Amino acid sequence: MTESDWQGDMLRRMSGQPAPPEQPQEPEQPPREPSPAHPQPAPPGQPQGQPQAGQQPGEQQQHPSYPPPVHKQHPAQASYQRDQPSAVWRRSAGDSGESVFERFRRVASEAAYLIGGSGRLQHDVDLIATCRRPIAITRRVGVTSLVVNGGTSTVTALLATTLAAQRADRVVAVDVDPSGAELSRRLELTRGSGAIEGATLVHSDPTVPALRSTLAAVQSQGARDVGLAVVDCPGSMFDEIATEMANTGHCTVLVVPSVPHVAAYCLQQLDQLAPAGQHVLLNRGVVAITVVDSSTADTARWLGDAFQQRGLDPVVVPYDPHIAGAWPLHSSELETETRRAVLELAARVVGILTRTAS
Repeated sequence: MTESDWQGDMLRRMSGQPAPPEQPQEPEQPPREPSPAHPQPAPPGQPQGQPQAGQQPGEQQQHPSYPPPVHKQHPAQASYQRDQPSAVWRRSAGDSGESVFERFRRVASEAAYLIGGSGRLQHDVDLIATCRRPIAITRRVGVTSLVVNGGTSTVTALLATTLAAQRADRVVAVDVDPSGAELSRRLELTRGSGAIEGATLVHSDPTVPALRSTLAAVQSQGARDVGLAVVDCPGSMFDEIATEMANTGHCTVLVVPSVPHVAAYCLQQLDQLAPAGQHVLLNRGVVAITVVDSSTADTARWLGDAFQQRGLDPVVVPYDPHIAGAWPLHSSELETETRRAVLELAARVVGILTRTAS
């Protein structure tokens, strides 16, 4: 109590006045330093207890916490977000950001590609199995055309070499026009040098008796030795050699080139065939459309539609630079589509031969 307070108190006592109530005094406390409610760890790469760049000592850090806080949501709000299409279709697959829909489309396209490739491979396997069907006795195949120089020698060489590559028995190619030597040039470099590609080359004079003698000699070599004899008919479909093969042969291959005016003429001649001739083509015939030039592809498609309207399903042999400029033919140098087309033609022929034999 100070001196002034003591004097005032004595005067109040002498005069009889009551003393005022005392006010409680709070004890003094030392000042408290502000402390953060939740101490924050330093971000990665900075030691604990050191201020960041641009921060004064003792200043509270303002960076976000690590890990970030989890904000609770109302159950209805969470259910709504789960139902959104973005939550269903935009779930990322790894780091690619690929949605479920995009992944499904990619897998579907890859599956379609694999199925398409395996289907084509299976078709080729079926064709090879057909070409390898056993034949008990020699079967005769006549390759003819509705026009002279229609490409019968080329088709005979392709057909004979393809069959020889697939079959265990022998395949004989008969050149009925040795003077022209077209088939011989396709199968060997010079006459008498020996056949290539496994097919056996036989020559015959262009007469019916000579052809019959040649085929009889081929068949007498053994029923199980020679499976097929493919005869190159030099003239048109209306000469004696082609007529002989149409009457005595087991299959007829009709070659039609894709030259526009020749194709129209072939269709006219085909429509003039007698019912018996048309029956032979429908039951024991295969039409081979040869694309002689890359510019005649449209004519080949038009021919294919015309033959299908007449009940015939043709085989289109595409244009091949090796066929156009190579003598002799080598199967390994043919393009893939050409080999597939010739394999299709060979399988059609063997299918007719085995059906006729049964």
